Amino acid sequence: MKTSKYTIATAAMALGICVICAFRVEKRPVIPFKTTFKWTGAWQPSRISAGDGITALDIKIGKFINLPKEQLAQVIFNVNNRFPGSQPWSTWAVSDMSGLIPSHKGLTDEEHEAYLGYMDKLGVQVFLEIFPSKKAGTSVPAEIDKLLGKFKHHRSVVGIGIDLEYYEKASDEAARIWDEKIKSHNPAYRMFIRHYSPDFMPPTYRGKGDLIFVDYASEATIDELNKGFAAWANRFAPTACAFQIGYPADEDGMNGSNTLGWWKLEDPIKEWGQMLLSELNNPGQELGLIWVTARSGKTYHQQWDLTKGATLPKPTK
Repeated sequence: MKTSKYTIATAAMALGICVICAFRVEKRPVIPFKTTFKWTGAWQPSRISAGDGITALDIKIGKFINLPKEQLAQVIFNVNNRFPGSQPWSTWAVSDMSGLIPSHKGLTDEEHEAYLGYMDKLGVQVFLEIFPSKKAGTSVPAEIDKLLGKFKHHRSVVGIGIDLEYYEKASDEAARIWDEKIKSHNPAYRMFIRHYSPDFMPPTYRGKGDLIFVDYASEATIDELNKGFAAWANRFAPTACAFQIGYPADEDGMNGSNTLGWWKLEDPIKEWGQMLLSELNNPGQELGLIWVTARSGKTYHQQWDLTKGATLPKPTK
């Protein structure tokens, strides 16, 4: 059978088009995350991590630091700047922290007043934070009344957070009482409950649908932590969830090795946050990110200092 030059040329052209099309099919478009962070910011007080090669956990978890209000704002916005469109927030310890590990002397009431006044002007959303103690027999409703009685005049204050590490599991009845007490001060206030075990969250109580469940698991690899965070978000969806990450204990490996840890990422806050979002699959679920370590105590990570370099909004009156 004879084949003309025209037929060969036509076939070659068709083959070329097919090859080009094949390459075009392989080049897939970038698919955006199904979820985004509604809130991003930092914990107050911040922490500074321990030195090199530390494995003793009580030291490895670092120390709390009281930063000047201007530096604290830098920390909050250094996190928030990395997630455009999210609202700046801070979970704000105002309760007694002397019984925590590490123990900490927090800000005075006068300092809280000045700091919160500054956050008012910057548009930061603040959740005042309570650390009830089962040993001390803390009355959570009484603490709510006391703290909101002092600070609810600040427009930055949008709710109360309750940390359960030194307390007990939140029953449905307890969560209802706390939530209603908070809303008796302002119906728009929200409540978050925080622990690393999902079993500490109320089994069925969801109030008006505006609760926030915060997971602050640490002391593992980023991949392991993200799997746990994703399971947490999936379990409680559509309830809002937040994740407290960037602890000093996770900056390097749990064995003290500087070959592991979040410090190895080029941009730890942004990259870890994006990795976490890629694991979450509940569109419409409100999500938050809270960063912990403001400064590094490692000789090989001295450049880690969130107290400078952020872009802050113009303060309002």
